Amino acid sequence: MEVLALIPNQYGHAPGQRSSIELWETVLSPVGINIHYAPFESERLREVLYRPGHYATKVGEMVRAYVDRIKLLGDLKRFDAVFVYREAALLGPAFLEKMVARRGVPIIYQLDDPLFVPYTSPSNGYLSYLKFFGKIAEICRLAKVVMVNSTPIREYVSQYNQNIWQVPSLVDTRQYVFRPQSKETKSGEVCLGWSGSPTTIGNIKVIAGALAKLAKRVPHRVHLIGGTEFDLPGVQYSAQKWAAETEVDDLRKIQVGMVPLPLNEWNKWKFYMKTAQYMALGIPTVATALGSNPEVVQHGVTGFLANTDDEWVEYLGRLIQDEELRSRMSRAAAQTAQEKYSLQSNTPKIIAAFQAALK
Repeated sequence: MEVLALIPNQYGHAPGQRSSIELWETVLSPVGINIHYAPFESERLREVLYRPGHYATKVGEMVRAYVDRIKLLGDLKRFDAVFVYREAALLGPAFLEKMVARRGVPIIYQLDDPLFVPYTSPSNGYLSYLKFFGKIAEICRLAKVVMVNSTPIREYVSQYNQNIWQVPSLVDTRQYVFRPQSKETKSGEVCLGWSGSPTTIGNIKVIAGALAKLAKRVPHRVHLIGGTEFDLPGVQYSAQKWAAETEVDDLRKIQVGMVPLPLNEWNKWKFYMKTAQYMALGIPTVATALGSNPEVVQHGVTGFLANTDDEWVEYLGRLIQDEELRSRMSRAAAQTAQEKYSLQSNTPKIIAAFQAALK
């Protein structure tokens, strides 16, 4: 089975692609399902896309990429199916997906973000509306198979397509290997950690007040990954930029993970990969009860769900002070991640979803 994969980003540069199709390929290829990648963005577009400004370059590169897509899809004879990750192009209506459908080639569509929710990108402003948010429903209708990563997104897709396969965003457990946490001699050595990106730095401010209160109550450290400057009055912390090459080692610096989220329409639908990554490494997590977190985190067993400042202070404080609780949750979290969010546990479903496109 030869599959053309229309991906938005350059291979190896986007977390969503790495935790899905790029990882899935390692189990698809051995059974004769061969993936041929076609990224939408050029190297130049990748350099400027998420920087403020550069609008002329962005528009020029977008147009160039769109023309290249049309040329590529003009001849699909050598492919048995087309895999579309999120959208065939970073802007415009579902024109390219319609081209594929008109040629009778089955579409395997992966939707792992709520792209149907209108939003304004902080780096691209109102150019975001050129994405045509309403096209997602149309792509779902055109697809032979739709693959989703969360129950909320599955419920959305079910309005337009019934051939839905739910595969969570996966942790590569070849890299995210569980190691029991070393015993701490003092509570002050326990490190609370958060990991994100420049676009999600604002999330940590959701618990700025809780962290300030906690700093006055119990000794601990705070380490933040994803930037160097965070607006957290009254909180002492260390910080570093995120890097794919060192991500696992960087996460091992922390003993308790934090996934705070602002309440908005976008976050209600998302699968939070960071929660699963923490768990795979045996890092008990306190997370906002939003999106996939209530499904992924078993409250009181693999971590805690918190919504108010008082709850964040209580649960983080308990994990800082209770070494046995941390150890017990660490083991339970790692076991759950292996059973539910590893490539190995989802391999049969991934293969069956691709094969279903030809039935």
